[in-house]
Amino acid sequence: MTTPHLRRHFHRLSRPLLLGFIASCLGILGGIVPDLTARHPSLLFNSSARADEFSDADLRSYAAALMQIEPARQSALAQVSRANNGNLPNLVCNQPNTMEGLNGEAKSLFVKYCNQCESIAASRGLSIDRFNQITQAVRSNPQLQTKVRGFMN
Repeated sequence: MTTPHLRRHFHRLSRPLLLGFIASCLGILGGIVPDLTARHPSLLFNSSARADEFSDADLRSYAAALMQIEPARQSALAQVSRANNGNLPNLVCNQPNTMEGLNGEAKSLFVKYCNQCESIAASRGLSIDRFNQITQAVRSNPQLQTKVRGFMN
């Protein structure tokens, strides 16, 4: 049982952590998932769209998908790296040749991750193409980043 004092203290601590997580996600967007470096997986299809092409509903769905995908990305990277003896090449979901450096188990884990990302986006009503269009627009538009960040709160 928690006291009101502890609940206030928890909320004071959890809000900055959540905001930091959200800012990290938005600051490192890449493809279908946030991309920490060029060595990390993404599901990026070359597509472009203007920022004004996205409804608030699209951006809400996008923000919700990002918050689901990030933990999956972290877990998948760790699993793929472990399965591949610590080696994690530059992996891109829609480019099978990037998986050439992976052993069988690591390939299987990465494909599972890519499918999971696609399912998460679809569960939020976004095709992979639409998700990636939004990602590209958010990368280059600070106002759109702010809007998505707001939907993540």
